[in-house]
Amino acid sequence: MDGRPIDVRAGAGVVELLGNDFASVLYLSGSPARLHAYDCRGSVAQLAARSTWETVRPDELDALRDWLADPGLRVDRRSGAVRGLRVEPLEPFTRLLARGRYVVTATAPAWAETVVVDPGEHGVASWYWPAEGAAIVTTGPWPPPDQATVAAYRRRIAKGIRPAAVAIGPAGRELRYLLDGHHKLAAYQAERVRPLIIDLIPDEPAPLPRDLFAGLLPDHLREQFRHTFGDWRHGGPPPDGLNEP
Repeated sequence: MDGRPIDVRAGAGVVELLGNDFASVLYLSGSPARLHAYDCRGSVAQLAARSTWETVRPDELDALRDWLADPGLRVDRRSGAVRGLRVEPLEPFTRLLARGRYVVTATAPAWAETVVVDPGEHGVASWYWPAEGAAIVTTGPWPPPDQATVAAYRRRIAKGIRPAAVAIGPAGRELRYLLDGHHKLAAYQAERVRPLIIDLIPDEPAPLPRDLFAGLLPDHLREQFRHTFGDWRHGGPPPDGLNEP
């Protein structure tokens, strides 16, 4: 479905995204949590990593748990088209964003077009886009530890209810960071049903300097991103927003 624009004029900045679809960093409550970039090794490989900071998922992200459990959106089982999105109920969530304009969309991608990416204990994970589909990078434990909650969502999904997860990502759809809905996503995966995802996309990318990105990586991961640093300005607008050589 077409996106709905929203203006966040007094955002709390609990959630902030820097960069674009080449490289990006997700901040939660002012601390860098997840990073993404092309690996630039002559393939379509992507990399997602944990930052050097120990980031705790903010409790504020639970603001819409009840509504998201059954937002009343209609999903076409064959095409995945979503109808009925309203942005007003999202206000308790969207006011957690950094200030700016965003586009809100609701999608239900097929699992063949989706890959769940967890940086895990080693702090990095890779995938190939588009061969493995667009990525949903987790921001909490994966698989989620509360299997009773996953089972409860599975029962709801089996009855035709479509709970929504919420994600943020740059324009391009190769990548999104999962903000809310790890248990829901696991339940959809177990049921092999298209996951309902509400996406928040900044209308204008916030600049991401290369040195800032590099400084957020753990030392043992920097070699894997070496080609990314060398090709920071390769193909399209650079993440830092600067177009001069």
